[in-house]
This record gives sequence, C-alpha cells and structure tokens, in this order.
Amino acid sequence: MKKRLLSIMLAVMCIMGLFTACGNAEDTPDEGGEKASDEKPEKMVILMSSEGTAPMEHAVKTFEEETGIKIELISEAYDNMHNKIMTMVAGGSQLDIISLDTVWPAEFADSDLILPLDEYIEDGFAKQFVDIAWEQLRFDGKQYGIPTGNDAKWLFYNKEKLKMAGYEEPPKTWEELGEMSQKMVKEGLVKYGMALGASQAEGLTCDYTAILYGFGGQYRENDAEASGAWQLDSDRAVAAMTWLQESMKNGVIDPASTTYTDRNVMNTFMAGDVAFVTGWSSYWTTTNSEEESAIAGKVGMTMLPGSGDAVSGSVAGGGGFAVARTTASEKYAVDFLKLLCEEEVQKDFLQGVSQMPTLKALYEDQELTEEYPILDMAFPQYEYAHFRPIVVQYQEWSTMLQASIHKVLANGEEPRAVLEGLQDSVTEKIKN
Repeated sequence: MKKRLLSIMLAVMCIMGLFTACGNAEDTPDEGGEKASDEKPEKMVILMSSEGTAPMEHAVKTFEEETGIKIELISEAYDNMHNKIMTMVAGGSQLDIISLDTVWPAEFADSDLILPLDEYIEDGFAKQFVDIAWEQLRFDGKQYGIPTGNDAKWLFYNKEKLKMAGYEEPPKTWEELGEMSQKMVKEGLVKYGMALGASQAEGLTCDYTAILYGFGGQYRENDAEASGAWQLDSDRAVAAMTWLQESMKNGVIDPASTTYTDRNVMNTFMAGDVAFVTGWSSYWTTTNSEEESAIAGKVGMTMLPGSGDAVSGSVAGGGGFAVARTTASEKYAVDFLKLLCEEEVQKDFLQGVSQMPTLKALYEDQELTEEYPILDMAFPQYEYAHFRPIVVQYQEWSTMLQASIHKVLANGEEPRAVLEGLQDSVTEKIKN
C-alpha cells in the first residue's frame, strides 16, 4: 500500500513540479503517517462536487456555529473530482472531507487516500440508511464513507403516448417494453420505443448493469461480498446482451443511442421522439420542466422492467463523503459527516438540489412525500438496485465492459463470443 501511495506522490510531483507549494507546516497534517489528532482543529477543508454547494453551505454554517471550527469549502466540477482528490491528498495539502462516488471506495482505500470510519460509528448507526446506500461505500470489510445522497435508475415513460396506443400501465418486463415499442412505432406515435445513453462512457456501464440484473444476471459469484468468480458470460448475461442487440435492429431502441450520453439522451425523450428512457432521479425535475421539456406533465416514473423470474433490476448511484488521510482531525471530520445525516439537513439537500435522501425515515414522512411525490415513486426501486463491482481497478474494468458492449451494439459482433472474451480478459487482468 505504501508503495502505491509513493507512486501516486511521485506522479503528482512530475505533473505539478511544485510539490513544496502544496501547503505549509502550519496547516498540513503530520507527514509521518501517524493518526491525525482528535484535538479540535482551527480549520477543516472540504472538497465536493459543485452541484450541491448551496445546501452544503447551510450545513457548513451550522457546524461552524456549533464547533467554532472554520470550514473551507472547495467545489469542483464532478468530471474533475477524481483527479483533484488524488492530487491534493498525495501532494500533502490539508484535505479533511471529500465527495465519494460509489465506485471510488476500493481504489481510494487501496491507495491509502481515505480512512476507515468504523471506530467512530456506533452500533446500529447503519440501520437508519437505505441498505444499498450504506453497503456500496464499504470495501474489504470496512466502512469508508457515509452516504448522503441516494440514487438509482428508473424507467421514465410518456404517459400520453402509452395511452394513445391503448396502454394504461407501463411495461413490467423488457419483452413487454419491446412489444409496446414496436406497436407505437408502427402506429407512428414515436420514432423509436426507447433511447439509452450508450456511448462509451460510465452511463453505458450503468444502463447495462440495470438490464443485466433485470434479466437475472450478475457480475460476480458473490456480488454481496464483492467476491467470487466473474460471471460476465453467463447465459443470463448473454440473454441481456442479445436483447439489447436485437432491440437496436428492430426499432425498439434508437440506434443513435451509441452516440448518446446518459445526460443528452433525455433530449430525444423530452422532444417526444421516444416513449421510454432510463434515468436518474434528477431527470424527474428536468423532464417535467415546462422550460426544458415538450412533454412536461406527461411523464411517468416507475421501476425498471425485469425478465423471467427477475422482478426488476437497477443500478445504484448517489454516494457520500469520506475522510481524507490528510485530515487534521478524524473525529471532527466524522462529526461533520454525521451532521449531513440529520433529517433536516437531508431535507435541505432534497429541496435545494433534488438530492434523494439516504435515510429510510424520510421516505416514510407523509408530509414530505406529499410535497415530493417522487419519494413514493422512487423507494420501491432501491430493493432491486445493485452496485457496480467493488474493485480497485474499477475504471479499467468499466472501460473493458464498455468496449465489449460496443462490439455488440455498434459493430454487430456475436454477444456470446464477445462476453466470453470479456470474461477471460477480466479474469486475467482485474484482481479482486
């Protein structure tokens, strides 16, 4: 682990050339690798994604008033967050708390960039959270993050188009979605049934995860423990990939999906060109905005379909915050994370930036669910949401998966052969 951290530090030095300018002795934690003091620090530094800064500023103000600790809040575009975290921690700058995407815990923990939180977590603390939100921030039996934002993917559908085609309910299976799509295309109601964000990017991994589990497949022999043999070429995985390929050919899925990201894919749905799209919870607000969407008020949101004995399948998203190795105080950093788990703070994030809460109690709050009906629509999907593989080499793994999917969808290669090749490559290159 120390060798890995040293290699990261050397890389940062080469890139920056100004290693000694990263901080000074007064606000940089002990460089000997000893545990940070639990004495109250004068200042703490938080690095987070720029999307949620307004409600975070409210939480910062509360913490400053309660503790007297000054908080420096640094916001960064999400696409730059990963490298920014690695640069700051490896460079030795004081950094106490960082945003933690669901696919980062293994890599960051293995590189000694973040600290396990278990000794600061009371018995029963985890029970207040939606299960999937808590579990996906664990690695190697330790808890590395506290979840503050919950998410998954859902099926968004055009209620008006479905009604015009004679359907009162959205599809429960992928096969039913295909049949409904072909009928609407034939009747001239839509250009295609569905669109996906299927360009070679993380959004494709997310959509494939949802469809794979919707067909009853899984990535590993023991997904819950992030262990066991890979199952990338199972019969159910082949069935899921075959359905995708056939749907691209028969008009169910817009073939231009291979050029869409999981952000701009919403444009074709909001224009009324397709009846279905998969999307994160934030899409509910966007698709129902009269300023942005031609189908505002006509959008439904439900669980993603299943197939056979699989009721549904989705991918877990969201994330939380972690304590950086360079913190001035583990105790006070964790205290701030616990503040983000208070009900009123999570309500503030829901109201301010439409961030779905991680606390189970808020989905049972009748007054809140009446104000935000999306909570009732969203909650059932969490039971069928699955996290992407928890592996140190996640970025490499995801890139390999995306390339294999494109061989099938864009190049027309045979699904089983491609997945067998992926199984062999991942088994050889990706270590548990």
